Amino acid sequence: MDKGVLAFPIGSRYKPIESYGVIGNKRTVCLVSYDGSIDWCCLPDFDSASVFASILDWEKGGHWLIRPMGEGYVRQRYVEDTNVLLTRYYNSDYTVEVTDFMPIVEDEYLKALPEIHRIVRCVRGSAKLIFDFQPRPGYARHTANMDLRVHRSGVSVRTHTDELVLSSTRRLEGVGQGGVKFTAPLEKGDREVFVLSYGEAEPRAVGEYETAEKLRETKRFWRDWVGELKYSGAWRKQVVRSALTLNLLTYMPTGAIVAAPTTSLPEAVGGERNWDYRFSWIRDSAFSLWAFHVLGVRGMGEQYLHWLIENNPALDLQLQPLYTVRGEAHIPEEILEHLEGYMGSGPVRVGNAASKQFQQDVYGTILDALYFSAKHGKGVSHETYYRFVKPLANLVVENWPKPGNGIWEFRDRLRHFVYSKVWCYIALDRASRIALYLGHPEDAAAWKGVMMKIRDEVLEKGWSGRKKAFKMDYESDELDAANLLMPLVGFISAKDERFKSTVDSTMKELGRGVLLYRYRVEDGLRGREGCFLVCSFWLAASLARMGRLREARRVFSKLLKYANHLGLFSEEVDPDTGSALGNFPQAFSHMGLIVAAEEINKASRSRGGLRDTES
Repeated sequence: MDKGVLAFPIGSRYKPIESYGVIGNKRTVCLVSYDGSIDWCCLPDFDSASVFASILDWEKGGHWLIRPMGEGYVRQRYVEDTNVLLTRYYNSDYTVEVTDFMPIVEDEYLKALPEIHRIVRCVRGSAKLIFDFQPRPGYARHTANMDLRVHRSGVSVRTHTDELVLSSTRRLEGVGQGGVKFTAPLEKGDREVFVLSYGEAEPRAVGEYETAEKLRETKRFWRDWVGELKYSGAWRKQVVRSALTLNLLTYMPTGAIVAAPTTSLPEAVGGERNWDYRFSWIRDSAFSLWAFHVLGVRGMGEQYLHWLIENNPALDLQLQPLYTVRGEAHIPEEILEHLEGYMGSGPVRVGNAASKQFQQDVYGTILDALYFSAKHGKGVSHETYYRFVKPLANLVVENWPKPGNGIWEFRDRLRHFVYSKVWCYIALDRASRIALYLGHPEDAAAWKGVMMKIRDEVLEKGWSGRKKAFKMDYESDELDAANLLMPLVGFISAKDERFKSTVDSTMKELGRGVLLYRYRVEDGLRGREGCFLVCSFWLAASLARMGRLREARRVFSKLLKYANHLGLFSEEVDPDTGSALGNFPQAFSHMGLIVAAEEINKASRSRGGLRDTES
């Protein structure tokens, strides 16, 4: 996709995943395509049922389209240092701007009803506006009993589970059973405002929604937060956009960060690798703490982990890989048979059965985050130590020899994943450090003995002599791009010959240019997936840590080209076409970008005393 000028309308039923921008209010988001259609939005929360879901079924899912009629060109960008989206459409007859945002008003957004504001302004010439509002609440399961009514100030939509209203500066014409559809003239200077509010029974006059004031407050909210960032290295523009995206994916009431705000966008078109990512993985929350630390942001990341621990008395005994944004453990997986899936790529899943998997790296990531908190953040209380840290460390001692599902959540069988064993080592290392910090040397001594056993086993059983690399699991000789994190978390030095050899072998076996597959082993699912972006950012970070600085910069710079026109990254990339795959935007990819940028910056700052060892 040309990252500058784009053509509209998009001439396909399903738009490329990379054609979307995202707006939100730190409770949920909307995906807005550059041709003016909101094709995905769940209200009121990230994991609520969808109101618009045409990205998963173009005919049944529902959408909200606003753009000028005809063909032309479009430029879409974020208003500087915000998550407010500005789309400018133009041809020889007109220039029309659409501003899309969800309000965030300081000190009020936690209790405010979710709203979507869309402002249309004709800057030049004359145009006809296309307006097509087709809500389909409840994942489009309630269309038959949807009650749409006309009011003086707009329309209301009600099902047995949802209420929403649409208010407008102009009279809404073309009201039918399924929505509102009309065209209207626009002349230079015309300005129209449309507001969708969730949780109201009847629409208010559009002026009562205070669009202009809320737009100012929302811009101020995002810009004030960006002003707190301490990042000063190269690629600041891309890092700030990644930071804003991570903040947008954070559920403010608890601090949980969702892996992505979408479900079932496929890792391979036509395949079955379609998962619901609208939940908070412990791993992602811990890694977000890492990324926010790079940015100089305090509190974010650790907020959710502390909240989760403090609100779940038995968390250490039932630690799951993921929870809802509200900290709920029950996340049953269900298939929505009535939706065909993106480009026919079913099944469409809601919920995630991985919540009940055994993923040992979760122990390490949460203890690593708590150790960081003990040093730099909220700290770790003696109560938390006795109630959570010590029991969890002892759980690691008991369970580290067992096989698990691993970071990539294999569903076919349990394996002795090297990456998982590494994080068991990290778990006990961080628990030992917390113990010493709080004055419990006897616990630290006991755990360090087990740490050495784990390390010795990984170095022996986790090494492939044939491939000269750390492998995916003890039982195979396959490689795993997750092992690129080994030096970044402190298991092994980046200068260790075994790790250097692992990097070279991984690039050779899993690489497609600068892109990397996670693995190439059979995983029990049909079809192949794309290249996993965060793995390539881990590669860039590891190369910088190894001293191969020019190579790290080259990899990183090429990876930036896989962002869409707004600087947003998907989960995966099709290495043949460069198209985005998987759920979007992906928090892990943006975390990886921030960490890799900082690793390269650190290596560059110390370059005066270090030789670039790139060969």
